[in-house]
Amino acid sequence: MPLLPHALRGSLRPAALGLLLSVLVAACGGDEPAAPGAGNPAAVTPKATPGKSDGKAAPKGEASAKLAFQTGRQLLLKGDPEKAAQEFQRATELDPKMAEAHFELGKLRLHLSSQTVGSQARDLDVLESGLASMERAVELDPQQAYYWFWLARGNFRRDQDQTAKPIEMLTKALALDPDNGPAWKLLGRVQIQAGDNAAAKQSLQTAAEKMPKDGNSRFYLGNVLEVLGETEAARGVYEESIRLDPSNAKAYESLVKVCARLGDAEGEARANAGLAAWGEYQQKLNRRRVAVNRDPSDGAAVRRLGEAYFEVGKWEESLEWFMKAIHIDPKDALAHLYCGVARLNLEDHENALNHLKEAEFLAPDNLDPKLELLRLYTLTKDEKGFAETLGATEEAAAEDGYALFALGETCQELAHADDAARLLGKAAALGVTAAAPEPAPEPEADGGG
Repeated sequence: MPLLPHALRGSLRPAALGLLLSVLVAACGGDEPAAPGAGNPAAVTPKATPGKSDGKAAPKGEASAKLAFQTGRQLLLKGDPEKAAQEFQRATELDPKMAEAHFELGKLRLHLSSQTVGSQARDLDVLESGLASMERAVELDPQQAYYWFWLARGNFRRDQDQTAKPIEMLTKALALDPDNGPAWKLLGRVQIQAGDNAAAKQSLQTAAEKMPKDGNSRFYLGNVLEVLGETEAARGVYEESIRLDPSNAKAYESLVKVCARLGDAEGEARANAGLAAWGEYQQKLNRRRVAVNRDPSDGAAVRRLGEAYFEVGKWEESLEWFMKAIHIDPKDALAHLYCGVARLNLEDHENALNHLKEAEFLAPDNLDPKLELLRLYTLTKDEKGFAETLGATEEAAAEDGYALFALGETCQELAHADDAARLLGKAAALGVTAAAPEPAPEPEADGGG
């Protein structure tokens, strides 16, 4: 059977992120750093290692706690947060002094407190339980800026009118790690809520400096500049926010407003066009959220919700739903494929490799996992892996001009000029000089796209 380029779902590389049609409502907070090791340089990796001792044999309870902790992390990777929470809880019971277990349990409960997909409603009992676990982690290891950040985030989420505690916690986080961009951004948001716009301006400017690719910090900075009467500066900041992250509808709305105030008709028209495109995308996203809330056990619906985030490069958000889809159906090749690409973009190369290999195993006739493996091997400088994958794929695609063309384009992208010339030449000999047409979108139960 021939290899099928993009057989399961169109191109997996969202290259049109900067276009107006690639817009999506921004996550409400927009201030959450990736977990340590997930590829976010702004995240603070805890210095302590769970279960680490001074070289002596670990006590039995400590060793068992470490095992439970690692099991919890694996369950998270497999998309089973409820069982993961049970394992983190067990780790805290086996070793009450394991700060990281308390922290992971608290952070997970904070996530689990969300009552419905896309809603800001919270189960307050679960939220309070999560905050209690985070507070215990901070007591045990007060030198972790990452812990202080999350504790501040949880408190601000619980009650945005109470700003003194989050400001105090974020001040401690930034004393430990002055380069923590997400903490500067959250501090700016809390200061806005507290009515201290001058301080918020400084914090958000620092956040933008620390995170040069973060559009959300610039959106909040634009809000502050508007309040301070700096309308011209606000317009520039909003435009930069949209350039970096075309998924924030509120940035378009704000840009429309400031352009109108400045008499910039052309800018206002562009912003309105972006806002209209976002509205279409929001309808699609809402349909998918409704489908998941209606039947959380529908793995395909869960995966499609992840795809909505994936299409605009929201890697963390998409990954959450792809992992849930895999938990529902471990043989969903497309969910593994998307997980691999998302983790690749988050620089989580080890787990990206595992998912891409699984996708290749489950769907051996789909070309996409092989192309993504070539990208991964190039990033990790694994020349042997690259050569073996390319050789095997080229052999299997010997009579498939479209597959050879896709391989050639990928090699061209990865600066393997000789391989690209050879493969594109083979494709041309078979009469193929352009990419295969995109397949029709996968139908959805509700008829939405």
